Amino acid sequence: MVSYTFVAALGALPLAFAQSTSSGNDNTSASSSYTAASTAISSATPTGTGTASKQTVAVGKDDLKFTPDTIKASVGDEITFEFYPKNHSVVQAAFNDPCNPSDNGIFSGFIASSSGEADKAFTITVNDTKPIWLYCATLKPSPHCAAGMVAVINAPSSGPNTLDAFRKAAVKTNTSTAPDAVSGGIVETSSNGTSPTGGTTGTTTGTPKPTGAAPSLIINSGLVAGVAFLFAGLLL
Repeated sequence: MVSYTFVAALGALPLAFAQSTSSGNDNTSASSSYTAASTAISSATPTGTGTASKQTVAVGKDDLKFTPDTIKASVGDEITFEFYPKNHSVVQAAFNDPCNPSDNGIFSGFIASSSGEADKAFTITVNDTKPIWLYCATLKPSPHCAAGMVAVINAPSSGPNTLDAFRKAAVKTNTSTAPDAVSGGIVETSSNGTSPTGGTTGTTTGTPKPTGAAPSLIINSGLVAGVAFLFAGLLL
């Protein structure tokens, strides 16, 4: 005769399996919640973006020249003019009127240096891609613009309006003029010969993968109960 304790133990099996199945479901739910949270964190992680470029132009470093004298820039780019002995300036002109300032154009003011790079620099931000014709308005010991000290930002890709044509027209003048005040940019302390650069490096944060929960053994509780009672009937 089989012990009633054994039968009771067999009868308790469905409850045990049910608890195991429930526990497995809880793990699955927790895993899903963790995955959702991880996805939300990943979505909130900022990604890096590029920044506008910064270029440097030396004014008067190589005799009466802008170096380089042809600059290609995009909207938002910054161009810093660094000044060398003895005294120079950056002035915007119309192509057909070299050595004379444009209305509301760029003017750095006159920035002097006795040796090496001046302690001041002039920085502009490019607002469009139209050509910007530049010259130096210093008059002593002789007019720099008439000596061919000119430059261009975003020269036309074709047509007669070239830097060479602008320079030839400037050489035919015998003087130059300048605005009354700095405009179109910012005069700031020079970085001692080193053009400031910068940028944002984008980083991507990987989303951690949750570890998988152990597989749950799912057994129909009704089937287990039936098997238990069958064994009990055979052993009585």
